[in-house]
Amino acid sequence: AWAYPTARHDAPALFDSVATVAARQVGQLNAHDVAQLVWAFAEARHSAPALLDALAGRFLSLSERWALKDCSDVAWGYATLGHAVPELHAAIAGFASTCMNRFEVGDLAALLWAFGKVGQEAVQLLDSAAPVFSANVRTLASEELLQVAEAYVMAGREAEELFAAIRAEAER
Repeated sequence: AWAYPTARHDAPALFDSVATVAARQVGQLNAHDVAQLVWAFAEARHSAPALLDALAGRFLSLSERWALKDCSDVAWGYATLGHAVPELHAAIAGFASTCMNRFEVGDLAALLWAFGKVGQEAVQLLDSAAPVFSANVRTLASEELLQVAEAYVMAGREAEELFAAIRAEAER
């Protein structure tokens, strides 16, 4: 399913079929499979609420096997589709807080944006991510800088050092 949105090929009937089959076989998916499906549906902007609920439950059941990129893709996918699953986002936020320095900054930017988009409270994550972003602001693409700034604004969190670093980078 991931190839169709990557190729910018609109295929709603295909995604409906994939949703039906995947929902029946969700118990056989690993965490990476779940992340790829969520990402593909989000990239295609194809909502399948029953499947998304089943995938959220499956992803939560596999928390001991989460990869950082998969967490970012899952959170981004649910936010992009506007499908809030508070317990999923809370679990991802808790996990991410424990391994902040291992995230690629772009994945972390997408993750924080996702929390802001769905209105998920992630104060600890935002507070611990601010120094990481401040130190790496030059490595972020413009879209990632926007995601980071938007995440903090949506959450109503102040991060003076981070915003100063973003402002300095913008003025370069």
